[in-house]
Amino acid sequence: MKKYNLENVGKTAKIIKEKGKKIGLCHGVFDVLHAGHISHFEEVKKKCDYLFVTITEDKFVNKGPNRPVNNHYFRAKVLESLRQVDYVAINFSPDATQSIRQIKPDFYFKGKDYKGKKDLTERLYKEIKEVKKVNSKIIYTESPLQSSTEIINKSFSYILDSKLTKFLEKKNKAKLLSQSIESLKKIENKKVLIIGDAIIDQYDSVKPLNKPLKESILATRYLKTDIYLGGVFAAATNLSQFNNNVSVCTLMGNDKDIKQPLENFKKKIKTKIFYENKKVTTRKRRFVENAYNKKISEVYFMDDNLLGLKNKKKILSYLKKETSKFDAVILIDYGHGFIDKDIYNVLRQKAKFLAINCQTNSANLGFNLITKYPVSDFICIDEPELRLAASNNISEIEEIVKNQITKKIKCKNITITRGRNGSFSYSNSNVFNTPALISDKVIDTIGAGDVFLVITSLLYSTKSDQLVTNIIGNIAGALKVDILGHSKSISRSNFYAVLNHVLK
Repeated sequence: MKKYNLENVGKTAKIIKEKGKKIGLCHGVFDVLHAGHISHFEEVKKKCDYLFVTITEDKFVNKGPNRPVNNHYFRAKVLESLRQVDYVAINFSPDATQSIRQIKPDFYFKGKDYKGKKDLTERLYKEIKEVKKVNSKIIYTESPLQSSTEIINKSFSYILDSKLTKFLEKKNKAKLLSQSIESLKKIENKKVLIIGDAIIDQYDSVKPLNKPLKESILATRYLKTDIYLGGVFAAATNLSQFNNNVSVCTLMGNDKDIKQPLENFKKKIKTKIFYENKKVTTRKRRFVENAYNKKISEVYFMDDNLLGLKNKKKILSYLKKETSKFDAVILIDYGHGFIDKDIYNVLRQKAKFLAINCQTNSANLGFNLITKYPVSDFICIDEPELRLAASNNISEIEEIVKNQITKKIKCKNITITRGRNGSFSYSNSNVFNTPALISDKVIDTIGAGDVFLVITSLLYSTKSDQLVTNIIGNIAGALKVDILGHSKSISRSNFYAVLNHVLK
């Protein structure tokens, strides 16, 4: 890997420039090399003496599900073999600014498709800015256009569910894409509060061993532990990819091992945390087989009586003063003791827009039902939670919502997530079924529903088109299942790549 070191390649570039030679730089993913790349490099090489090519590290490739197809080492090796390319380096950052800074090329080349292109992620803007800093010049080539992403998407059409493909054939996809982008712009600066339980997600990576001769148990070898902030923290982190003004209100215990992750979180997102120092925060410890990231078992550490009287008074006081200042409030009740009737009543009275998710899970034995919240502006729960709340495991979703739930709950907008079956929405007596976006790679479903919830809640608060809202939510949820737990958030740029693919 040392041969593709960006710093070393930068030193080589300096020596070349001192000899009066002209250097050109191309940067990209170059996932599947094709004729368009070759034409691009041939045109570039005519304008410079030496061609340097840098490629994006794997973790920053945001071209859609299951990308890149080839890892950064193999992509570099293929590029190195081309007669037009003189030097190759791997760029371990999300854009080309590091490459431009290190190499200081005379010319920075981009394909003509980038000229005048909407720069949704602002990466091109940053690159152009860096080009000016190093006294370089950006040149857009005229080579015939061909896209690795288009080639890959044709070959890997299984990324999209056939039901969704047929569903969208009858729609104006160009209009939906434009509406989606506009709707996402509307929520960028809305002031939103996410309130609910804090959860610590601990992942212990283990290697399965042979079954002990004398016991019928699974033996494993411990490898490492990773600790992430879950619950409302994870929901807020994912929403912050689309919104610049997220705040979190929650309750925590005395957990010393999350000090650093919490400090990192506070640097990015506004927080109002109340502490019960004699308690511990709900912790979900998962044992994961290391090779395939498959969960073996879970152990929960819980104290469902976290909310003491002293803190309760402080929380109510805070909410009475601050709730009305937010454009939207998203209440996520995981059933671990933070949210009670008094807190809900303040939110109900003070919130401009109140979205609610109430989860039934193994930790609360299915007793935490959405019917405990009789009034809200938007409800989002999954299908099993809906059926538990209605005590109905037989009827169709539409029948349950119309004939049972709406009689118990005053809410004009209700969305039911259904995993691979997409989502069902009830809004002002109208119903919508939106097929799911299917990724063939499901690593972990933890948090997928929360991602869907927070982004659709904010879209509903701005009265975005319902179909657009569902498509955005389904894409966000599909991207989340490709991530182990809360090791990272979904990527804004990856989201837009998939959105463009779905609605192209």
